[in-house]
Amino acid sequence: MAEISLYLFGKPEWEMDLDKAEPEEFRRLGDSLRDRLYRAAEITEKLERNGWERSGALYDLYFYKKVKREDAEKELKELGIKEDEVHLLEEEEEIEEEEQG
Repeated sequence: MAEISLYLFGKPEWEMDLDKAEPEEFRRLGDSLRDRLYRAAEITEKLERNGWERSGALYDLYFYKKVKREDAEKELKELGIKEDEVHLLEEEEEIEEEEQG
């Protein structure tokens, strides 16, 4: 099973220095968040259309599908989802094999 993490946004203090931020920085962050969330919507549509299941977390969306990591990597590329837009997590089987071997 492959798992993908799609980061949405975090706490405001992770995004900027709230004590020193100028008003224009809030506007730029707002624009950035809008762009990020619109792209997250596009990625969500693409993944769900291709059979990925979704669950929400605190700052991320997680997608799951019963495919091998290599197949997931290929699918992401075919869907036009860049490596730096999502994080493909290790499969449980891969982790167990590393611990055993």
